[in-house]
Amino acid sequence: MSSRFAIVGFSFFLLFLVSSFYFFLTKDREVAVIQNQEGKKLELIDDLYDLDGKKIDTTTITEGKVLLNVWASWCITCLVEHPFLKEITQDKDVRLIGISYKDLPENAERYLEKNGNPYVFSISDFNGSFSLKLGVTGAPETFLIIDGEIVRHRIGEVNLEVWNEKFKDYF
Repeated sequence: MSSRFAIVGFSFFLLFLVSSFYFFLTKDREVAVIQNQEGKKLELIDDLYDLDGKKIDTTTITEGKVLLNVWASWCITCLVEHPFLKEITQDKDVRLIGISYKDLPENAERYLEKNGNPYVFSISDFNGSFSLKLGVTGAPETFLIIDGEIVRHRIGEVNLEVWNEKFKDYF
């Protein structure tokens, strides 16, 4: 008799568990929209260093017009984007600064040696703290900074189509 109660009790427990999973998996959920950073002031952290470990003068980022590109040697999309970045820095008056995102400096240096270096310099952001402050969700991302304000923000690859749509008018 007690085994019959155990079986019935276990059956109700399984029914409850299955119905709970069904309810939570099929319920309409509102997906949070990724926030674009346009119109926000550029937030800097105290100490920024380049891939060689030299401290960066933050005015090189906050004064004038700067294209800030988040990249990593492990990022496949960054590798796809890289030739276009080299092209725009050769053909246009673009000051491109990189942020090496969650990457070892030696891996980043090797990547730039192999693929060419379109950047004036790259900020080493091994722990991702600077990128986090920028609101970065992953690499690649590109920010157009004019006098310390984020004017344009692109999540994902910058290619000719994206360039013409978001950035071209500024250069």
